[in-house]
Amino acid sequence: MVLNRYEESQIPNPKLPVSWQSAKALDELEDFLQHNWEQRAVFYEDGKIESRQQFLGFIGQQGIRTKNYIGTIVFNGEQLNIFPKVFRENKYEADTADLSLKHLMKNLVRWLEYCNKMAYPFINIATELNDAEDLKELFITLYIGYVRSAVERGLYFQYVDETKVLNSIKGKFDIKDYFVNKIPNGQADKFLCTYSKFEFDNTVNRIIKYTCKLLFNITSRKNQKTIHNILVRLNEVSDVPCQPSDCDRVRLSRMQAYYRIIMGMSKMFLLNKTSGYTMDINESFCFLFPTELLFEGFIGGFMQEVVEGYGGKVRLQQSEMHLIEDIQYAGHSLGAAFTMRHDILVEFEDKVFILDTKYKQVSRFEGDTEEIKRIVSEEPKQTDIYQVCEYARKRDISDVYLLYPMFRYEENEPHFPIGKSQGATSNINIHFVRLPFVFEENEQKVKLQLTDVITRILSCK
Repeated sequence: MVLNRYEESQIPNPKLPVSWQSAKALDELEDFLQHNWEQRAVFYEDGKIESRQQFLGFIGQQGIRTKNYIGTIVFNGEQLNIFPKVFRENKYEADTADLSLKHLMKNLVRWLEYCNKMAYPFINIATELNDAEDLKELFITLYIGYVRSAVERGLYFQYVDETKVLNSIKGKFDIKDYFVNKIPNGQADKFLCTYSKFEFDNTVNRIIKYTCKLLFNITSRKNQKTIHNILVRLNEVSDVPCQPSDCDRVRLSRMQAYYRIIMGMSKMFLLNKTSGYTMDINESFCFLFPTELLFEGFIGGFMQEVVEGYGGKVRLQQSEMHLIEDIQYAGHSLGAAFTMRHDILVEFEDKVFILDTKYKQVSRFEGDTEEIKRIVSEEPKQTDIYQVCEYARKRDISDVYLLYPMFRYEENEPHFPIGKSQGATSNINIHFVRLPFVFEENEQKVKLQLTDVITRILSCK
């Protein structure tokens, strides 16, 4: 059974696959998602401090609720695809009949090409990812692309400690063993030594080899060919069954960050394979992305490309300022607190622009004046407005921008509303802007629309 749902949708228990409906199955599903939640930092840092998984909400026997994570969950052979809410054509659409996983993957790859918040450079293998049939295939392609690149750079060798009895001293000599065991037994020419060997047959390569073999039979012919070439290079590595915990025991230096990502992804595949509820990666896997990060990262990266073309400068997650510059206690200065992070800060023609992305559904800015007033008064969150007003006050600027995603098939709006907040010394203009976010068949049209909005914001000539 395959279910297609939007973010923030409730799925009643009777609508779930039969194998998910029991209390025991839902507990197992939540536990499975918990394991994947704990590994999400391999791909992105979403800032969530919750220890319990936030992929789905479980509401007892009433069912489950999707949250702001998109992608695919396959559990016990049943599949749930979660689509961005902006794939709707309007705010209230609920029909999911026309949703296509291929369309979701196409957009995911395009967003990640510009997104600076993910751990891996998708843009390097974007053309290969376009051929993936589902999200599992996409991640396998990504994984073997990383491994292939690592192997082509140079095979991984690691110092491995080995302890042996030798005829001459090598490395660290166990002097206690020598006097207690060797001399009394007439073995004065034997020395128990611990020394390091620069080994190719090490834990890292064993994990990679085992994971590649695991993936070989469940991926495309093109990927199988790549895996075959990798396995040929790893021929001298021992065939040893590996567990997710083996990846945790690997210690890598900062210079080996590339392999840290490979180990993280290996653990994800091994985790999905060795779950207590399935022994087949075809039956259970979980690949989900936070749409708030995708929207912020994509808009920031795209804006960076456009603005720098006009000679401007874009900084993402700028954070050199604090809401509180200093904490005073008992005559002592304790330092600053509450770092202020701007999603996007643009410097263009001696002017500073503060733009904050908000992945929320806001109605189209059109209709009579009463409708526009209703949208601005009711749909943006008040806390978001407080936030950007404080940014403006701290930066001593008069204009700030709240950026929202548009729905599918929408054309750019001719005008954007501006909220004017009067202050004692100066006024603040809060610009409410909606931008295209969903790519359709004509990708160039979407990019031109987005470029048009950005240049209008900056008044680029």
